[in-house]
Amino acid sequence: MNIQYEEPTLSSSYSVVGSFPKSFGYGLEDQDLDPEDSSPSTSKPRILLMGLRRSGKSSIQKVVFHKMSPNETLFLESTNKIYKDDISSSSFVNFQIWDFPGQVDFFDPTFDSEMIFKGTGALIFVIDAQDDYMEALGRLHLTVSRAYKVNPDINFEVFIHKVDGLSDDHKIETQRDIHQRANDDLADASLEKLHLR
Repeated sequence: MNIQYEEPTLSSSYSVVGSFPKSFGYGLEDQDLDPEDSSPSTSKPRILLMGLRRSGKSSIQKVVFHKMSPNETLFLESTNKIYKDDISSSSFVNFQIWDFPGQVDFFDPTFDSEMIFKGTGALIFVIDAQDDYMEALGRLHLTVSRAYKVNPDINFEVFIHKVDGLSDDHKIETQRDIHQRANDDLADASLEKLHLR
């Protein structure tokens, strides 16, 4: 008996080994790539890690992707420039994380928001729950509104960090307050279509 098998054809979204499917919405589409800049790192999906100084951005990255003990992160120095980290643990996990210093000034002429936000799939904003988060909410609003104008397809995530030192009731109250204030700020700026998670 002669059985013939037909090779399954992969859709074009899986044509590059190690990339997310284009339908996931992370990274650049082929037509968005600059043909003169063909380095492998530019075609990787990009995740931005932003927040105020000492909010725990680098600590989160080191614990999650570099298996650093949370206790060791207490000794990390403050980030003073953009740190780009290639995450390539398998052919399915292949992206870049850009860790931004907390003192980034979006109105500085050297800050190229077009270049930074255009090819970004996700922006994670970290808020320190043990600090007065009103300044962080102001920076969150500025960051999200600037990024959304450049690239409305970015997925926005807000991490409320350092909650382990709070009581359960205070954790819930802090989360609700941050969520409510952040969404109110967006509504006041007529950005209701933008969803923060």
